Amino acid sequence: MSISNLIVHEIQKHEGERKAILIARPNENPVDGQAEALSAQVTNLFNRSGMNTGRFVNPQGSDEGAQLPTLLSKHFKDDTFVDFSGFTKDCAAEYLTYLEPVEEAEGGLLWFNHYELHDTHFLYIVMLKRKKGIGLSVDLSLSQIEQIETEKLHMSLRINLTAWQAGDEGRYISFRFGRAPKSESEYFTQFIGCDEPKIAAKETRKLVDLTSAFCQSEGLPSKQANEFKKVVSEHCKAKAQDREPLAIKDIASQVESRFSIEQANKFLEIADSDSFKMEKEIFVEKAALKKLTRLSGSSRALTLSFDSELLGESVVFDADSGTLVIKELPKSLLKQLQSMSN
Repeated sequence: MSISNLIVHEIQKHEGERKAILIARPNENPVDGQAEALSAQVTNLFNRSGMNTGRFVNPQGSDEGAQLPTLLSKHFKDDTFVDFSGFTKDCAAEYLTYLEPVEEAEGGLLWFNHYELHDTHFLYIVMLKRKKGIGLSVDLSLSQIEQIETEKLHMSLRINLTAWQAGDEGRYISFRFGRAPKSESEYFTQFIGCDEPKIAAKETRKLVDLTSAFCQSEGLPSKQANEFKKVVSEHCKAKAQDREPLAIKDIASQVESRFSIEQANKFLEIADSDSFKMEKEIFVEKAALKKLTRLSGSSRALTLSFDSELLGESVVFDADSGTLVIKELPKSLLKQLQSMSN
């Protein structure tokens, strides 16, 4: 990561109040070792799962609504910010207009970071908070100090400036709310001017359903379908572990390697159909992958869950009668049943 521009402004606002004050830094912060270390910490926190993605409602901006895309169009030219300091001050002032009406919201440090990675330009806008800490002075006496909280993020967004400027129709904006209440997450989304935010879990569930739909359309036997679902699950988990987006074409490549190029094209066709309309890339939520390899269901009196690979082996389903036969019970359950029958 190569940092091009970096600046921090302060917004003073207390919970329960509507008045907010912007204390703008006159010029950019130096890109030194401390700035790079903080940037790395912010990136590490940001790339965790559970991210939202989206795009601008009006990519080139307009007089009405969110002004962020308008400000970007004005200041970001040829992969460079003409006046980064001026851009961030205008952004911070715009941020205040959405922050002030929300009494529950507090101020903090508004961090702007323009950087380049693999010939792609990105912009971070992150709300950082201060926290109390204990410091040690030169004479070894203890004192209370304020420091930036780096254990968790609050409001934060990252824009793929290269994709936005190229008119990419994908979701070039990623953002996180931390544990912010709904009122705060709403004002932040309005500030961004983002269209139809997508939660990673929702996108992952769509991928799970897509995988099942493909297996069904191709008439794959249960064993073969389960093996393929397991491959998809492991590939998704690897991407989540590396905190990288999953490209749908990568799953199609898995289809091609295991089956044929025709079936890979069929997979992409289903993914692009009106039933799914999958994005080219998604962020994976691990918890939402469970349905790929497990079957489960519950009623008020019964909960049942098992690995899908057991179906047809130790678990047999009779479609005509709608019943399951479980041949190999867990030892703990078997012991309970045996004690009750005596």
